[in-house]
Amino acid sequence: MAVWGGEVCSSPLARLVTSFIGGALIGVVVSFTVNCTLVEISINEFFAMYFGIFFLLIASLILYRVRAGDHPKPCVLITFAVLVMFSGLLCFVLERHWFVKMHYLYKVPVYSVLGVAVCFALLFSIIDLINYCCGLCQSDNSKPLVETEVQVYLVVATAVIMGFTFGLIFGLLDVEDAKLSQLRVELLREESICYPIGALLGGIAAALNQWLREKNEQYRFDPVADDELDEDY
Repeated sequence: MAVWGGEVCSSPLARLVTSFIGGALIGVVVSFTVNCTLVEISINEFFAMYFGIFFLLIASLILYRVRAGDHPKPCVLITFAVLVMFSGLLCFVLERHWFVKMHYLYKVPVYSVLGVAVCFALLFSIIDLINYCCGLCQSDNSKPLVETEVQVYLVVATAVIMGFTFGLIFGLLDVEDAKLSQLRVELLREESICYPIGALLGGIAAALNQWLREKNEQYRFDPVADDELDEDY
């Protein structure tokens, strides 16, 4: 069993497939969360204020981490921190009747910006949590899930594409304009479109991230030799 597990772990294809599946699951979770967040921001003043505060805290955390030098490419992260902060301030001033009366030319861009902000905040939090867990589970020479410059660009691009797509679909389908009795039905219809998109984008991004790790000697997976396992037993 140990030999079979070592062979699977040492296979680059197996790691890519595992990464794709994990990324697809994260993409579905992000899709669900982004759509629910957009609904709550649109119809519930309390949750709009809650998410506004949440966005401001996330933006502050990103700026703090950039200042501490924990992330590469500070200019990119600072730009998105400002976007998340702007979205947080937007949550405090938007009211539901504004969304109902808004023309598509104004409504869709607003939801797209909010979608990008929510998606980026979620991915930033999830990746930081995974990096932290990887640090706890591995030795002192832990290998973060996302650390290199290219990996950061990949996460940023994924957040932009995901968030923009979810916000665009949400605004075009007028989910927020539905009556409360029909809101759940409209949300499920919109999510049925976004789930496959989120799974596909998340899976591709995770597989590309793993491929980037395979190219880098420092982050490449190093399976334990079978003879070392035998010595332990």
